[in-house]
Amino acid sequence: MQRWRQVALLLCASALGILAFACPREHDDVIGATQFSIAFFATLLTGEAVIFALTFSSASSWPSLRAIDSHIAFREWVLVGWFAALFTACGLLGGSAVSATYGALLFLLANIFGIFSFVRLFGLASMGGRNRLLRRTLAGALARQGADDGRSPGDLDTDAVVNSYLGAVSQAATSNDPTPMRHLTDQLAEAEIPAEAAQQAITVHLDVLHRLSRATLVSNTDPIQVAACSRILIDSVIGHARRLANPAPALGALSRYLAWLANTAWLMSVRGVASNRAARELVALSTDARLKILRCVDPDPKSATTRDELGTIFTTPAQALMWYGDFTEFHGAHQASALYGVHEFLTGTKFMGNYWDGASVLTRLRKALYGPGAVATPEADRTRRAFGSEDGYDHFWALVSVTAFATLRDARLPHPPELIRPEFTPDPQLLGAYLRTFATHRYFTTAEQARAALLNLISRADTPGSLTAEIGEARRSYPYRVPAPVTEPHQRPAAMVLAIACRLAPLAPGETTAKLRAFLSGLSLPALRAAARLAARVLPGAAEESDPVESITVGLGVLQLVGAHTREEA
Repeated sequence: MQRWRQVALLLCASALGILAFACPREHDDVIGATQFSIAFFATLLTGEAVIFALTFSSASSWPSLRAIDSHIAFREWVLVGWFAALFTACGLLGGSAVSATYGALLFLLANIFGIFSFVRLFGLASMGGRNRLLRRTLAGALARQGADDGRSPGDLDTDAVVNSYLGAVSQAATSNDPTPMRHLTDQLAEAEIPAEAAQQAITVHLDVLHRLSRATLVSNTDPIQVAACSRILIDSVIGHARRLANPAPALGALSRYLAWLANTAWLMSVRGVASNRAARELVALSTDARLKILRCVDPDPKSATTRDELGTIFTTPAQALMWYGDFTEFHGAHQASALYGVHEFLTGTKFMGNYWDGASVLTRLRKALYGPGAVATPEADRTRRAFGSEDGYDHFWALVSVTAFATLRDARLPHPPELIRPEFTPDPQLLGAYLRTFATHRYFTTAEQARAALLNLISRADTPGSLTAEIGEARRSYPYRVPAPVTEPHQRPAAMVLAIACRLAPLAPGETTAKLRAFLSGLSLPALRAAARLAARVLPGAAEESDPVESITVGLGVLQLVGAHTREEA
């Protein structure tokens, strides 16, 4: 539109030049007309200056003055006025009637164009008008980023518009001004971004979410306002993820970040860095948002707040499995109940057991796919093709359990009462329920078989076309920028030992620990000590033991807490 304005302005100026050459005016006529034109020109200029000074702020002018100028055509207007003054002055001083007449006519054109500019600026006097302009500016910048399929998140760092927007977000957050924070959040969430730029939009959403969360933890920004803005951003991320061919990387990155955020808020609160009020709001935000994500991926959720939460967002088993692998990291809330939706998506049948009673979703899933009475649904057939074999099934879930063990919260630190939320508590039973999900997946029975499984877990590479290779390729295709980067399971050998050991640990009081101790005793001393250090950090009671074997054995006793109430009733 700006180019068409400039073309129209050039044509009008050319027509006025012809008119001035054909009908030059007298000296006094030119001076009289110019005086009125200059007075009106100055009035318009003063009016625009007043409107701009009273209405614009950092939240409403973040891209640059150039973006506002292109909207109101300010430069074209002033340029025409400058040419008008130049031709008029030259004509009067040089005695050229044509030049003076042309200058007076240009002043008339400048005033007409000034009215257009004033009307456009007046439309930006309201916050709604400015937000509409800034939404279009931000959407245009992201659309340009998404037009090139080779773009990566790092390319957003070089975009002037995106950087200006993020700078305005940081300034509003650190200054603890709720109005700019809300307007800036709405500008991003309500921007009409094309589908090919959805990944770039999600990256900016996650960046803004982190900046707001960091401000409330470090700079004491109002956590109520931050939580409200964050919920808008999270809903927008889920909406953009629905437009992607593979929404799993985006939802996985969001799920991992929310779990990391809750743990970081808890840790900073315990260490006295952040206030308990800010940590409480962020923990509540994390648990509620993860439950919302869970409803979006569950084929048949128990409840839904909107129509969009009915039916799963995924289309292939690889997408659901990739998302669940991310969902279990950083001790995130609702990870055990998430397996119910995963079971239904992979098999087309519901799992009716209760994991609090010790029911094993993974054991039931394995039997439904590979047992004697295997399910013969289209979903199950598709899942079997994705895993490839029973061995592929076991290998995948072993890798998931590795990342889950490695990122558990520190069990040695206190858990403030004000931070206790459903699915975010220091209750050892809840931890036991999460870990028992993997511990009941027992694809070996002896210590010798466990050592072979550990060796396979450490040395096995992803074969081309396998499920794990497909998931890894999807993650690498667009790595979203989050503070908690993805760490491959083979880089976590201590967690690998615990992931194998939990599958030999007793699940009920009175069961023998001989197999577990035999497996641990056969490990090298450095590997055993590394696993014991991790167990002392994440498993209750493990830190009280000095012997590595005893430390891991005592720590894995948390698995026996699950189902204790049903055993007592019996």
